[in-house]
Amino acid sequence: MASVVFYMEDGTTLVHKLESDVVTIGRHPDNNVVLTCPSSSGRHAVIKASEGAVYVQDLGSSNGTRVNGAEIEEALLKDGDRVGFGDVQSVFYAGDAPSVLEEKPLATPRFSKSLPEPAAGSPSPSLAAARPAPAARPLSPVRRAYGKPAAGSYPDTSESGCMTGIIVTGLFVIAFVVGLAMRHSKEMEGNLFEDLKDKVTGSMPKIKIERKEE
Repeated sequence: MASVVFYMEDGTTLVHKLESDVVTIGRHPDNNVVLTCPSSSGRHAVIKASEGAVYVQDLGSSNGTRVNGAEIEEALLKDGDRVGFGDVQSVFYAGDAPSVLEEKPLATPRFSKSLPEPAAGSPSPSLAAARPAPAARPLSPVRRAYGKPAAGSYPDTSESGCMTGIIVTGLFVIAFVVGLAMRHSKEMEGNLFEDLKDKVTGSMPKIKIERKEE
């Protein structure tokens, strides 16, 4: 009897024998095969037996149904075909499932249906991953001389930053006073500091102290 082995995301395996002509698959609990994976739709797909052949049909699911990596609407199943319902992988067997399942299909990414099939003769992903990465370009003499110093080589600038702020503030005050003195000299034709001194001392009352002779 034909059967389908489902490989769940939690690592468990579900073997379902196709005892009826129509087997419903999806996340809704009313299905014959309930898939709890979020990538599976409530009514995801059906597997139908007709005149000795078995077909799988997608029911307009959100993440699609794939047979051997190709997205399908309906496809004839052959022994050993791998069928993906969203992110849940399964293997179809024309007879009973093996008593010992030695191979577990790799999980297919949810959006793998948008990826094109590799062209004939193209290197497999495993071979491409095995190729060594290109060697890094050597640094120029200037970059070697002024490269990024090692961690901890910079001095602690927390105190020097405060001192720098004080110096800058002092320079700003000096520049302001000098500019004010130059403007006063140009407009009043006098010395700012002497005029300030005269104004302060002139506003103070003069007290004459007389000494009485006895």
